[in-house]
Amino acid sequence: MASTTKPAVLFVHGSWHNPNHFKRIMDLFEATGFPSSCPAQPSVGKLPPIGLAEDAQCIRDELKKLVEAEQKDVIVIAHSYGGIVTTQAINAEFSKKTREAKGLAGGVRRLVFMCAFLLPLGDSLGSAFGGSLPPFIPIDEQGMCLMLEPERRFYNDLSKEEQNHWTSELKPCPAIAQLTPITHAAYLHHPVTYLFCEQDEALPLSVQQMMVQKVSEETDITVETETCTAGHSPFLSQPEIVLNLIRKVTG
Repeated sequence: MASTTKPAVLFVHGSWHNPNHFKRIMDLFEATGFPSSCPAQPSVGKLPPIGLAEDAQCIRDELKKLVEAEQKDVIVIAHSYGGIVTTQAINAEFSKKTREAKGLAGGVRRLVFMCAFLLPLGDSLGSAFGGSLPPFIPIDEQGMCLMLEPERRFYNDLSKEEQNHWTSELKPCPAIAQLTPITHAAYLHHPVTYLFCEQDEALPLSVQQMMVQKVSEETDITVETETCTAGHSPFLSQPEIVLNLIRKVTG
């Protein structure tokens, strides 16, 4: 008989953000029976050379706990730069299909890219913008960066009060994390869904669509897609839409 236990949901936050930004959506998921976590990535607020490698290891460590120790099924939801972390971090060994073949319980059932970077091997976040960070992500003398106009770019579909609050939670990140090429492609080993966000002013819809098309063509994988009207932070402005998507992909 099939288990009625809902999978755990692992949120992988983007640059400058932290788990506080995801508390609203995690509370919603928990209230509807989906155990949720969002580990704080070590690069946020830290000087280089800390970067992508450490962030990816953080996610692998969380999956070792959820999948290997607790033997849970897991849905991974990656946001923005979190898509790069996810792509780098999640090896085939975590796959539900791979573990089932070995007689093991638990495993990653699906990767969900939520207005997140979905890139070919050898590319970085900077590659998606033509090879370097765009002018609205300046780099200071310590090698740190922070998005300009974050209220508009990240939270344009929230109230002014919320824009100010969530902006106050942001911290600078080492630019090296966004310029390091990926050396592993998790999407080759796990089913993938991409949530397009139409009003995104940080990662425009056209760029989201271009990334999905490029990876699909270059790898021949199938990326299932869904679309919502949110800006760059649907976990704050449209958490119910994200929940409904996860309900759909988990049957």
